[in-house]
Amino acid sequence: MGEKVLIDHQIEVVAANHDGVITLLFPNGQSLTWPVSDQSLVADKVYLTLSCNSPLPTKEELAKQILKEIFNGGQ
Repeated sequence: MGEKVLIDHQIEVVAANHDGVITLLFPNGQSLTWPVSDQSLVADKVYLTLSCNSPLPTKEELAKQILKEIFNGGQ
């Protein structure tokens, strides 16, 4: 299985779980941290696809979408 290729309207976000918090690192170097402890979450890359038909979400909206993907197992 090869490296996932990013397509238009798709961004790569790194999710980390340490010290009782979940941290999301965005491609521009910014990060968001939640005081949530989830030992089942393994640090990994998350690929989020944004709709090209709607305005881009705010940083907070994007973070909520990413957390939803993480906790739903990417389904």
